[in-house]
Amino acid sequence: MREQIGHLEELTKIDEGLRRVIEQLKSRREGLSELRTSLTDLEAKMGTDRESVAAMEKTQRDLHAEVRNLLNQIERSREKYARSRTERETAAVQRELEELRKLVRDREDEMERLNNIANAARTSIDTADTKATGVRAELDGTSEGTLVTIKDLEAEKAGLEGRRTVTEKALPIVLYRRYESLRQRRPRAIASTSDGTCNGCHIAIPPMMYQKIMRQEEFDQCPNCRRIVYYAPPPAAEASA
Repeated sequence: MREQIGHLEELTKIDEGLRRVIEQLKSRREGLSELRTSLTDLEAKMGTDRESVAAMEKTQRDLHAEVRNLLNQIERSREKYARSRTERETAAVQRELEELRKLVRDREDEMERLNNIANAARTSIDTADTKATGVRAELDGTSEGTLVTIKDLEAEKAGLEGRRTVTEKALPIVLYRRYESLRQRRPRAIASTSDGTCNGCHIAIPPMMYQKIMRQEEFDQCPNCRRIVYYAPPPAAEASA
């Protein structure tokens, strides 16, 4: 039974090591994934903003051309005004001039509005580009190191899994299945006792059960936490033995 206790302790250490390695692998991979997602999002935003700026610049060019055309019409209307001979003709030309000037003002207001939006989009592009440059630098700087770390962690994980297979086979199948069943509910499935108290939950074990555990004839489970409990002599008792 002492040999089986040793195998259980070894299996527990291996499982704790595996849990640590798996958590570190997850953390490293998530870190890389977050950086790559952030870079993709920034590049997509810059692409959308650049398309918006290009569309607004085209609209502004069209408006500029329309304003030039309207100004030419105003110039012709002024000439017509100078040639008008009757009140009716003068009033008609004045209305035409007012309408043309209003159209020019509207187009100029629209150009100014578009210019403000385009400038805000350009600022957003510059900000996103600065962030993207930082993320790329971080990704370039950490990616290689992180990938090396991941490779080392995967090698460590494979080594632990190999040791686990060997240790698992050294245990009786019934005991191993009980261990695995308990491990699904709590990270550490075993606990020792040297004074009648379970070192897993720190609750006293019934005296009759404790006597039975001390004889090391078979494994029992703590009535409180259900861990596989075994007797571990105090250090002083082991030294004297």
